[in-house]
Amino acid sequence: MDLTQAARWRNYAGKAGALFALLAMLSVVDGLVAQFREPADLIQALPEDQVAVNGTLRQEVRSLQDLTCTSDSPHLSLVFDALHRGYFLGSDMWRGHLTVAPGTPPGEYRLRVAARNPATPAPPQTFRIRVYADPTSRQQAAKSLWRRYGGVSPWLAAAALVPGVLLSFAGVFLLSQQMEALLARAGRAEVYRVVKKDGEYLIAFGLGTAHGLKVGANVTLLDPEGLPAGQATVAEVADRDAAAATSQEIRPGYLVVLG
Repeated sequence: MDLTQAARWRNYAGKAGALFALLAMLSVVDGLVAQFREPADLIQALPEDQVAVNGTLRQEVRSLQDLTCTSDSPHLSLVFDALHRGYFLGSDMWRGHLTVAPGTPPGEYRLRVAARNPATPAPPQTFRIRVYADPTSRQQAAKSLWRRYGGVSPWLAAAALVPGVLLSFAGVFLLSQQMEALLARAGRAEVYRVVKKDGEYLIAFGLGTAHGLKVGANVTLLDPEGLPAGQATVAEVADRDAAAATSQEIRPGYLVVLG
């Protein structure tokens, strides 16, 4: 692979990485927006589904037998599995599973959970159970664009895009390394850092004593189009890196040429 090919493929890899990163970010935004748009009390299901349900206890409850559930549909049933403490606020909660019977008509139903014979009366916790006729109907009603048009979770889509981001930018790094080696063989290097100090520009580039460079040597500067952009004087030099000073306005991406 020559320098032109390496530069072309690095450009492709960089654009691919940026695209994957943008899509991953938009997937996360899509998931967050969908969560905010979905009411906390809404449970979506299909006939024959069994859905995990978590609720907050509004009265003092000592055992699962102290809980009761009512619904406006005979097709819905809730079984309480356990009492537990909330992860974030530490409030008393219950955990159970909702079963939607086969043949349940599509529509929205109410399910209410309360304590049996509470010492202190309180309104029951109410859930809205939205039953869809088929998976396609539920997918078309999804708030998430990924779910609606792709049939996948936006969080899964974001996770699936991460390897693409990593591989693309790994490709950029490896191709950059190869370009540096090809440039160094020709006595050239790309400026990778520029610092303006006391009216001068201090530049760093990947040539050093291994390439015959010494302190005080003059190097030629080329702009990204390959046109002459001035001279710089080497101030510090290591085995494969050097720093030079110039009065010309320089940006990363300019080329340094020996001689």
